[in-house]
Amino acid sequence: MNITHYIIIALAVIGLYIAAYFTLVYYGLLAPSTKLMPRVCRLKDRTCQTVLTTKYARLFGVPNSLLGVLYYSAVIVLLSGGWAAGPVASALIAAAWFAVAVGFLLVYSLFFIIRIPCPLCLAGHAINLLLALLLTLGLR
Repeated sequence: MNITHYIIIALAVIGLYIAAYFTLVYYGLLAPSTKLMPRVCRLKDRTCQTVLTTKYARLFGVPNSLLGVLYYSAVIVLLSGGWAAGPVASALIAAAWFAVAVGFLLVYSLFFIIRIPCPLCLAGHAINLLLALLLTLGLR
């Protein structure tokens, strides 16, 4: 593994932490105000927590955050195991850019449709963009 792979894995771990937090809150398995998240990142009633109740919080009938858990886990496992080569790398890069495309729509909806500030959402979308760029450059 090279340094880019370590950076990708570190970003995926952060993304996984955020996505798992959203997923657990979505399903009511974790309180939004849990001390597992730094105070600045905790879901608030009028921000991120409200986003979870909108129609934009689901894709293909499941929470976006659950898809994020699967995506970030795949990135971590495939890169850590050395399996991110050939067609697997291409599939991973395609998934990364799909996440970015969906993210643009979700960011648009945050700012212009539901008008709810969600710093954690924006952090997740920024991580997805960085992952897409790094995976594209690092796996080719």
